[in-house]
Amino acid sequence: QVTPKREIVVIGEVQGAANTVAAFLAHIDLIDSEHHWSGGDTILIQTGDLIDDGEHVRAALDLFMRLQDEAAAAGGQVIVLMGNHEALNILGELRGVNPTAYQSFAGPDSESRQRQVWEEWAAWRTQHAEAIGEVFEADSEAEQQWFSAHPPGWVEYVESMGPDGVYGAWLRSLPVAVVINDVLFVHGGVHQEIEDRKVESINRRAAEEIESFDEHKAFMVAEGLCLPTSSAGEMVDVINQEALFLNSLDDSERTSSNPRVARLLQIYDLSQWKSWSVLDGKGPLCFRGAARWPEDERGPEIAAILEEFEVERMVTGQSDGRNRLIQARFDDRVLLTSIDMTDDPDGGGGDPAALKIMDG
Repeated sequence: QVTPKREIVVIGEVQGAANTVAAFLAHIDLIDSEHHWSGGDTILIQTGDLIDDGEHVRAALDLFMRLQDEAAAAGGQVIVLMGNHEALNILGELRGVNPTAYQSFAGPDSESRQRQVWEEWAAWRTQHAEAIGEVFEADSEAEQQWFSAHPPGWVEYVESMGPDGVYGAWLRSLPVAVVINDVLFVHGGVHQEIEDRKVESINRRAAEEIESFDEHKAFMVAEGLCLPTSSAGEMVDVINQEALFLNSLDDSERTSSNPRVARLLQIYDLSQWKSWSVLDGKGPLCFRGAARWPEDERGPEIAAILEEFEVERMVTGQSDGRNRLIQARFDDRVLLTSIDMTDDPDGGGGDPAALKIMDG
């Protein structure tokens, strides 16, 4: 994308701080007092980790989804990149979610839905334990632990992040990386070991990994191996337990004609999920070298990476966690945009800040 005369504004990790980011976007005249787009043909880029940590996740999602449409109608553009927290939510890994955030997803029937999903989970857990020769009792202690970990709104949150959920479908559409003019925008950065130095390849690989996860999950739900609310980690636990059980059988039972063996072979590659590009520490969502590598030692590597991508600079959504300021590194060729945004006055985040690119 080549737009040399258009202004580009870049905002780092929002982390569910919807109130703070809205006030700041109004302060820099990209939205009006009613939170509608007023930025004309400006390009606004949010570099990933729009969600998690903060309690106003739903409001942050609603704001940026709406601004995308409003900016496009006005000749502008809002680009939200996929961060590692978006990927984790797609995969059902919700350890970064602020428990308070579930409240905004709760409806009038949340408690009954909570009860229904608990009963489904207890029945499934008991059945699965029997299938692998274990014993599980859905007693009052297990029930209390489950309800404590799954508060009202959790069920609706998980559904909304699925492939058919309003937020899940949108998150799956986000690019991992974009190039505008001579700048590469990506949440984490790019490691020198990345296989294909093309943005299109990076985005395609991430999309294929997520599509594979969705297909595996649909199969496992249909086969009774997991529930629609199961996370990737829970699914892999089931796969590993199935593998251990099947390995305990004698050779005559552990053949390809055994339907359980055939079923396991169809889903076993999911057990490698932590090596996927969307989760790998050297992948574009989680790589932190741009923020942490010593500049004097690793500068040539950064220069080589940028040259291979045919760009002059890289803008990331990460930071080194020290001074909560937008920073320039590696001879101003790498710009870190995260300032630990927060709506919590006691949260210790940085003052809202944006990177502005004018006339290239």
